[in-house]
Amino acid sequence: MIEKFFISKVRVKILKLFLLHINSTYHVREIVRQLNEEINAVRRILRSLEEIKFLVSEKNGNRVYYSLNKNFVFFIELFSLINKEYGIGGRIIKHKGKIGNVRIALLSNSYINNKRKNPQEIDLLIIGSNINYVYLEKIVKDAEDEIGREINYTYLSPTEFDNSKKKNDLFISNVIFKSKIMLIGDEEDLYK
Repeated sequence: MIEKFFISKVRVKILKLFLLHINSTYHVREIVRQLNEEINAVRRILRSLEEIKFLVSEKNGNRVYYSLNKNFVFFIELFSLINKEYGIGGRIIKHKGKIGNVRIALLSNSYINNKRKNPQEIDLLIIGSNINYVYLEKIVKDAEDEIGREINYTYLSPTEFDNSKKKNDLFISNVIFKSKIMLIGDEEDLYK
């Protein structure tokens, strides 16, 4: 679907590469190999993304390395788009019926920033019933393999979630009141 909004498939591949691996740095030939695209097309797009400050570059020897600028004005919006189409978000949305009766699914602030302040922080929260735990675990494992890092996730029944909110549980409060990307459900559903 994203390809319908962005004219260049190479541009979409580059956005996907950097937004699914937000702490990674790549040199041009490495990007060409990973994307299996022509070097001139890749270079042209990298330059245009650097011009708008989406990417930053650093020269090291005879190589130029590119990395994502997390302070880019539309970082969260692009991160959200890519992660709803690809990666764990895309998998959750695409397979929500097979996962179970999912009322809410979200990517947390720790996932967005690729940082956990403590081991209890989660990247993915799913609230629903009749969850197929084996299928969910496979989806998460596939996404972990794709992005090259662990995804800390949890699932709660609607009753468990409501009880945690009533108790002002710190775990739930941290997820609800910090930045997040809603995959399934509406943000207002978190506060009901």
